[in-house]
Amino acid sequence: MSGVAIARYLLANNAGVLSAVQATSITSGDSPMNTPLPAIAVKEVSATQRKIVAMNASKYLITERVQINVQAKSYAQKKAVLGLIRSALPLSGGTVNGFACDSILPDIEGPDVDDADALIYFQSVDFFVRFTR
Repeated sequence: MSGVAIARYLLANNAGVLSAVQATSITSGDSPMNTPLPAIAVKEVSATQRKIVAMNASKYLITERVQINVQAKSYAQKKAVLGLIRSALPLSGGTVNGFACDSILPDIEGPDVDDADALIYFQSVDFFVRFTR
């Protein structure tokens, strides 16, 4: 779950993201009930470690696909938060929240999943987080 920890930490400590979303509304896993909107939930989709024949390295590179889910009160707010996330995450090298992060690269963006009657607007965006464990 280190990719989730890296992405959540970067989002919860980014001034642009925090200008639109409360830090307590940026969670790992599912957003708890009654979380104030807009909210961001960071989840792991898949992970793979670098494959080598010996598989005996003390440290190895992991690539984790992380999905970031945005829930908002309007379509415009949802799109604005997604833009802030895209600006906050691309990264090349460095230590993040105690993890040696190689890179964070964008992947796919999910569909609009909106319920105008319930005033909940949802969309996801995925990133590949590479780090050493």
